[in-house]
Amino acid sequence: FVKEEAFHTVKIPRGGEYRLILEDGTKVWLNAESRLVFPVVFAADQRRVVLEGEGFFEVVKDSKRPFIVTSGELNVRVLGTSFNITAYEDLHQVVTTLVEGVVRVEGEHVEKVLKPGEQAIFTVQSKQLEVQQVDVRLYTSWKDGYYMFEKERLEDIMNTLARWYDVDVFYQNLELQNLHFTGTIQRHSEISGVLKFLEKTDIVKFTLNGK
Repeated sequence: FVKEEAFHTVKIPRGGEYRLILEDGTKVWLNAESRLVFPVVFAADQRRVVLEGEGFFEVVKDSKRPFIVTSGELNVRVLGTSFNITAYEDLHQVVTTLVEGVVRVEGEHVEKVLKPGEQAIFTVQSKQLEVQQVDVRLYTSWKDGYYMFEKERLEDIMNTLARWYDVDVFYQNLELQNLHFTGTIQRHSEISGVLKFLEKTDIVKFTLNGK
């Protein structure tokens, strides 16, 4: 007789966010339009969860049971650490940003060990894994209630805001997508205030019509 393992699934809609504590005490923050699948009780040899979208993890140390986050074709393996994973399907990348500790990022034929302040970018189509040094605040500030952008493309900024505010974005001039902006935006502000903030540059103009 084999006991079937029981799983929970948490699905966060656009415009939502959620924080939960797993059975082992690991804390997870889930961003908008994300999905986490995890066992009711972790196995004796490992702690494995599946993430779609974006999540920040504070993993409780357990030397006998590595914590593994699977996002598409990529596994992020840790013992105890803090890190962020962005794995939205439309980005065609899995981005792992390490805040504390050590993680090993594993693809089918690639593997990298990250140190704090490093970020691994796995490109789904090419199966390439690149590592770079980053300001981790740019990738983790969402869980603390604000967004930080540094020389980021307007299209990427608006994609982030679209998930959080549950809106659709259209461009009258596609060239505007490649403009770059730097700034900090309060996550719980009204979207009209955020758009006015961007309009202060006198470069772009927004029209808000429902969603």
